[in-house]
Amino acid sequence: TSQVPMRIHYFSIVRIVLISVAVLHATPSVDALPDLSGGVIALLTYDTGDSFSGGGQLFTGGQLSSRGEVRYQVRVKNQSGDPIEADSLVVVVHKIQEMARLRDVTTELELPGSDGFTQEGKPFFRVPVGGRSELEPFGESEPFIIEIQNPNLLRLYPPVLRVRGIRRTASQDFQNVLQTLVRKGVLSPEEARDVLNKPLGDSP
Repeated sequence: TSQVPMRIHYFSIVRIVLISVAVLHATPSVDALPDLSGGVIALLTYDTGDSFSGGGQLFTGGQLSSRGEVRYQVRVKNQSGDPIEADSLVVVVHKIQEMARLRDVTTELELPGSDGFTQEGKPFFRVPVGGRSELEPFGESEPFIIEIQNPNLLRLYPPVLRVRGIRRTASQDFQNVLQTLVRKGVLSPEEARDVLNKPLGDSP
């Protein structure tokens, strides 16, 4: 009979930890998301459909010049060894420079279809991953379009994009939550060790 309270107590601890992990993984605001650029990269190509509409000129080398409208196709590639939580994955248009004076003119352009703006006024786009819960290591996202409307016909460089999101390292998160619960007195060190060392399928 003494095993019954122990079993209930053990699974109560596990439930507390799992709820805490879920809270930990609640997606923060875009401004609070870590910058993953470098490990996770945005691949940018011209969209060859109706991209070059609206008049203007294009350099012979293919570099965007004074077109009134251009569309880029973007994919995100995870070059890191950690999966990235799909709900957290965004691409921020960090900078679009005018060629003549190398100044950032992002705020002078229109990017229809963006999902919002950072506190600095930078437009961002949520990254589609085909219904998956995460972007797996060395995997790629679904392609999406970034359209730039350039009413003043400025000569522009392609946009500089930065990727933000949350790396998913479940085992580390689990240990961090256990340590937090011990510090707060919710668990004893012995209980934390027991939860950490015992597989969920085992009976107490």
